[in-house]
Amino acid sequence: MAEAFGIAAGAVGIAAAFTACVDCFEYVQFGRHFGRDYQTDLLALNCSRIRLTRWGQAVDILNDPKLGRPDATAPEIRTVKDTLSQILVLFADSAKISQQYKLNATASEDLSVLSSDNIDSAIIALSNNMRELAIKRQKSSNILRISQWALYRRSEFKSLIEGISSLIDSIEKIFPAPEAQLTLVRQEAAQLHDRRALELVETTAEGVDGLLQNAAREVLNSHQYLNVSIKGKAQTGDAFSSDWHGKAVGASHVYDGVVVDHDGKALIGNKYGGKDFWDD
Repeated sequence: MAEAFGIAAGAVGIAAAFTACVDCFEYVQFGRHFGRDYQTDLLALNCSRIRLTRWGQAVDILNDPKLGRPDATAPEIRTVKDTLSQILVLFADSAKISQQYKLNATASEDLSVLSSDNIDSAIIALSNNMRELAIKRQKSSNILRISQWALYRRSEFKSLIEGISSLIDSIEKIFPAPEAQLTLVRQEAAQLHDRRALELVETTAEGVDGLLQNAAREVLNSHQYLNVSIKGKAQTGDAFSSDWHGKAVGASHVYDGVVVDHDGKALIGNKYGGKDFWDD
């Protein structure tokens, strides 16, 4: 197996290889040639990072050498470790291409990189939110001692992000954790209370993180109850009369900051039939 950033595949454990992969996302920069694409591409990179850390947390990669499966075989574990090493190789190749591009650039070519000054404030906030969550899941970092590098062609970025997505697909198939991942991704989407943030995630996660895209879409189509204080009686959301018959198919509900006073009474959600909420 090829070495990436000075780390040999056989020299580190699977948890360290995972942490190194997550670290790499922090070192990628974007050249000015990206222009406005920089904003969406930065979010796509963060979606990929979030997806990798979500899988890692779902299988408890930092603590469980069997990745949540007591019957996991040594070859299966080795395959996942080799796949993580391949993600490192993709980043290392990207860094080499960047260095070669700078060496071949003409004196008049602009090699400067884009920064937060070039980003919409809403995208900065969303990007920072995603970054902080990934770092929290990672628990430890700075395994690598490398410098940042810049991508100068969008084709190189697309190749990098597609390669990473394909490799994450592979490890999710070997060690799937659908229930845990679904719980985690819904938590992620629920933290995005701003509608624009949800719309940005729904767009940029396409082809990168299908779970996050679907979760963002679900919240966008849901009834949201945020910072609601109920002092008397209140009924919100969908309601059906007591003589209702049949199925109820509708949007999900998101609750955050709902407070009902001691003497209050509230129905928040769907009511299908039976005794009416307002009947004591």
